[in-house]
Amino acid sequence: MDFTKFVDMLDSSCLYFPRLTVLRELDPYEGSFMPFLSLKREDNESRKTLRQLDKSVASTTFVNSWYLSGVESAALWRLFLKSDEGIAIKSTIDRLGKSIAGAGWEYTVWIGSVTYGHGRVEEGKAKGPRTFSGDDAVFTKRACFEHEKELRLVIYEHDLAKPIARGQTGLKVPVDISSLISEVVVSPEAPRWMKNLVERVLKKYGHSLAVRQSTLNELRC
Repeated sequence: MDFTKFVDMLDSSCLYFPRLTVLRELDPYEGSFMPFLSLKREDNESRKTLRQLDKSVASTTFVNSWYLSGVESAALWRLFLKSDEGIAIKSTIDRLGKSIAGAGWEYTVWIGSVTYGHGRVEEGKAKGPRTFSGDDAVFTKRACFEHEKELRLVIYEHDLAKPIARGQTGLKVPVDISSLISEVVVSPEAPRWMKNLVERVLKKYGHSLAVRQSTLNELRC
């Protein structure tokens, strides 16, 4: 994430969950039923219903995304930063769960790894009815995004106690930052002084967390 988003996360002690409609600006098939429709024949009425549901799922679903891998990704550093002055936060699934529980969430949060390739989901339904749910749409992406190796946290609007304003692009959901983060990694392209800046900012917000600069540009990676 960009450094400014990192500071905002510390200041608010929240994770940000954008609506899927926001993510459709990057991938028009985020949370979409359309790739599933391309795999099977449907009558016109069924296709019309699924198109309507397609819009509804994207506008009422909020997601928070993580890269699920033990290997650092050069591609993701380039894709998600506006400048060289960015950071990545490391965690584990266990830490993620504890940070959610420790903040006393009033939300139902669903968690799962994304499946890449809609045909894989269809193959998994080969022995049963080939109907696709909202969960299928939300937790499936096209195979061309497989480099993201995404772990996704999902909140559905129908699980919220209070309705969300239609103009609101996302949710800020409280977390226990100290429980969440195991390490902060500074971009491999960032200037050397940035590591010290990140350490000072963390101290200002009362966190004692490990900080290092990425070694991605070193031969040993």
